[in-house]
Amino acid sequence: MPITIPYLQFNGNAKEALDFYGDAFGATPTMVQTYNEMGDSREDEALGNRIVHARLEKDGVEILYFSDSYVDESLVPGNMLSIAFMFADEASLKSTYDILKDGGQVGIELQEMPWGGVYAKVTDKLGIEWQLNWQKA
Repeated sequence: MPITIPYLQFNGNAKEALDFYGDAFGATPTMVQTYNEMGDSREDEALGNRIVHARLEKDGVEILYFSDSYVDESLVPGNMLSIAFMFADEASLKSTYDILKDGGQVGIELQEMPWGGVYAKVTDKLGIEWQLNWQKA
């Protein structure tokens, strides 16, 4: 079944946010991965130690996702939140991606990713940023 999860993005303080919201909601981190661990540090020590993806879970349900931006990526209030949509099948992902990118802006082209998913990041024509993922079985 498809689900949506708020995805919060930070400028180097995603770990602090993960801990803060974990305490606030009585939730537990279930995954914390750095850019170094993903092999995407770009030879930059500051980037390598940032969080590329973290998950917060409460009562067996993932409630929030977190990441740090690239060191050269600008974050301002308004672009620190996107919606992660998890698809049940690849065909639905591709169809939604095609619709959202029409008149929008693609941040990451639809592609297979190291975590075993097919993923894209797109800001639609209304200014909403979507992180689209289908996890292969």
